[in-house]
Amino acid sequence: PIFASVSATLLMTAMQLAGYIAPVFPQGGLALWVSAVGTHLSLMVWFTRRFFRTRKLDQVFPTYFICYVGIIVAAVVSPNFGLEWLGRLLFWIGFACYPVLFALVTYRYAKHPVPDPARPLFCIYSAPASLSIVGYLAVTDAPDLGFVGAMLILGQMLFVIVLTKVPTFIRNGFFPSYAAMTFPFVITATALSVSLDAFAGAGISLPPLLDVLCVVETIFAAAMVTFVVCKYVVFLAKPLIEARRARAAEGEVLSMAIE
Repeated sequence: PIFASVSATLLMTAMQLAGYIAPVFPQGGLALWVSAVGTHLSLMVWFTRRFFRTRKLDQVFPTYFICYVGIIVAAVVSPNFGLEWLGRLLFWIGFACYPVLFALVTYRYAKHPVPDPARPLFCIYSAPASLSIVGYLAVTDAPDLGFVGAMLILGQMLFVIVLTKVPTFIRNGFFPSYAAMTFPFVITATALSVSLDAFAGAGISLPPLLDVLCVVETIFAAAMVTFVVCKYVVFLAKPLIEARRARAAEGEVLSMAIE
């Protein structure tokens, strides 16, 4: 279930790439976006039939948020193609899944221990609320600022909770699940930024401290992405280095045997 749900990140990436392609090659960007959205929706249906039938609570992880709530990325990109109406529909599909999954994943954490390699996945908790803000503001002309404010408070609270766990995850050593310490932090900073813009656009002044917090969160997110990339480079390079050393050692042994 972890690998299956995480695979949705490939589709989310394709959606965002489609948004960058659109200004240069509109038809190609739209084709990529539609393909990614359709595949993501199909994944949601397949994942539900495959894993929810088993009803194994210990197999539930925060990566479920990626599979279901992750479709909101399609809403974020939809204005690039003038498809805000479809983006709104996709937003509400993803957002409707959020409270259900929040309750399910939280209940799972309360009932079952999490294996060490999967512990960093807890960081994903901070992503759905913030992604919901970004998606909602992307497709709504007259946003409900009460809704935005409530989701912002929730997202920031979950972010703080996640931050208390990050030092422990780092101390426990590297696992590929470190990837969970990238997008969730980036989208949290992004959500705060677009929320501040939305309130400012409505003529509502908020404490300047929030602008400082936005800068801090952005720097932190960039630092964590850099940290994780470096960890991945070391992780992926280590087998190559060890293989080279092994070949060198074999060469020395062969050379000594010949002599």
